[in-house]
Amino acid sequence: MKDLDYWKECISEEASVNNVELNDEQLTNIAKAVSIGHEHYGMAFYSPPSSDRLHEIERECETKLKAAEQRLENYRNNAEEAVKKALHQHHDAGISIGEHGEVTRFDGRITRIQ
Repeated sequence: MKDLDYWKECISEEASVNNVELNDEQLTNIAKAVSIGHEHYGMAFYSPPSSDRLHEIERECETKLKAAEQRLENYRNNAEEAVKKALHQHHDAGISIGEHGEVTRFDGRITRIQ
């Protein structure tokens, strides 16, 4: 269905409900006017494109992801500091905590300490 056919059908149905008789030329002219008005609706009443909302959602997701990554990094750093203190390691010791809780110290050589 073409755009004009759609508007003609809408107008024809409403005219019929209201007992208004329109000939084909009148129906076509009104449908053209409605179609043109519909094309300019966004400019007249500012209807932002859906891509604007999509970009906004993407920005929100990126912001949330960065915040979650920062929280994870802070948690990791705090956990490593706690391990250093608990195992009486020097505050400059390079410590990492593995997936299964293994603790490794990096001080020129790699030593598994827990």
